[in-house]
Amino acid sequence: MNPNNSEPSRSSSSRNIIIPLRMILPITSIGTFISAMDGSIVNVSLLTIANALNTDMEGIRWITIIYLLIISSLIGIGGSLGDTYGRKLIFQLGMLIFITGSLLCAFSPSLEILIISRIFQATGGAGLMANGLALVITYIEPAIRGRAIGVNSLVVASALSSGPVLGGILTEFVGWPSIFLINVPIGLLGILLVHRFIPETPKKRVQLDYRGMIIFILVTLSLVQGVLMLFKGDIIGSIFLVLSFIGGLIFIRIETSHPTPMISIRIMRNRTILIGMISSFLCYMVYYSVIFLLPFYYQEVLSFKQSQTGLLMVVPPFAMAIMGPFAGFLAEKIEAKRSTAFGAILLSAFVLALSFLFLIFPINTLEIVFLIVPLAALAAGSLTTFTVSNGTSIMNAAPKSDVSVVSGLIGLSRNIGFAFGTTVSSSFFALFFILNNPSNISSGNIFVQSYYTSLGQTFFIFALFAFVSAIISYLRGSSINFGQLS
Repeated sequence: MNPNNSEPSRSSSSRNIIIPLRMILPITSIGTFISAMDGSIVNVSLLTIANALNTDMEGIRWITIIYLLIISSLIGIGGSLGDTYGRKLIFQLGMLIFITGSLLCAFSPSLEILIISRIFQATGGAGLMANGLALVITYIEPAIRGRAIGVNSLVVASALSSGPVLGGILTEFVGWPSIFLINVPIGLLGILLVHRFIPETPKKRVQLDYRGMIIFILVTLSLVQGVLMLFKGDIIGSIFLVLSFIGGLIFIRIETSHPTPMISIRIMRNRTILIGMISSFLCYMVYYSVIFLLPFYYQEVLSFKQSQTGLLMVVPPFAMAIMGPFAGFLAEKIEAKRSTAFGAILLSAFVLALSFLFLIFPINTLEIVFLIVPLAALAAGSLTTFTVSNGTSIMNAAPKSDVSVVSGLIGLSRNIGFAFGTTVSSSFFALFFILNNPSNISSGNIFVQSYYTSLGQTFFIFALFAFVSAIISYLRGSSINFGQLS
């Protein structure tokens, strides 16, 4: 195909079609962006939603967690469906389900209905995330794959970071339902553009791993619930952890024997892919702990409005926008184990600096914001460096026949990281806050000092997680050429 054509030829085999990156990436990025953004857009609005639906923060936290867990659980199935029925079809169907779920979320009268609507929304989001990057990889030139993955990773990271910005502004000036309604016109535009400009991909019949999907959902939900309960001092949480461990063993057995598993044990035996997934999980867990906790600090301690909080949170995606193209170039030139380890080390250093900032800075000093913002920007830049190199390394090691599945696994590691970033960071903070403020004083200097100290201690823990990710990243070995496993 001539790259200068505005539309790919429908008559030639889709295997031989090349679509210019500047054309296919913006189109698929619409779905990728809104599905990723809805993992974080509610963060700044949680308190408002809790008041509107007459619930507490313990319950409202599940609005974020359930979305991330469901989209993580279904993303492998979304990739398999893309291989079976066509990646374009599943991408469009996922968009339709996503915008329908968004409408249901906007008009939910209770917390329970909102959580069910988020499950429906996440089901569509899984189809978008699993097949968006896979469509790009299918139709671009292999030589620019690193650049494509870099920009796609930038889209995802920017969406997750800009979610609080848009959510804060919309919630304050329009109302919290608007954070879901905004997906509808954008999603409809995405469906039309994909239908018009992207051909269908080759199809192959696979046996879908429904049992694996169900077990995976139960395992992740049990693990999250167990962690939450144990951090609250409830010993029943240990039962959930044991159940998740047993379920994990059952899941591995199912995946080992299934012809087309949700998570291919054969693929995960590749050290590059396995280490890439683990290090991705850790780095995104670290970053999301910062993105999740800082808005609460801005509103509960500094008494900022939602729109002010949202504007402060625009700094990380701005940093990603600057770093994204440069990181994509590095991913094509520098060995992955070095660039990913470097990015993770930088992330660890910046989160550690953020920890010390909260531990040593005087209380009631608004100038701390001017120090936190550049640190958040630096952390975002370091995450971009890691993400682009890591994604390129994983996709280069992927079998040609399993591009959608491996693309889904990248999204899986990212979203599980986000879910556990929310769960573990809020749990660590709650634990430290109880230890630092045993009398549960809710105002004054003691409250503020306890808040600062608890944030500093929590970020210190997560800086260690990022350091572990750097070590693991360096152990991935040398780069592997795309298709080596096929």
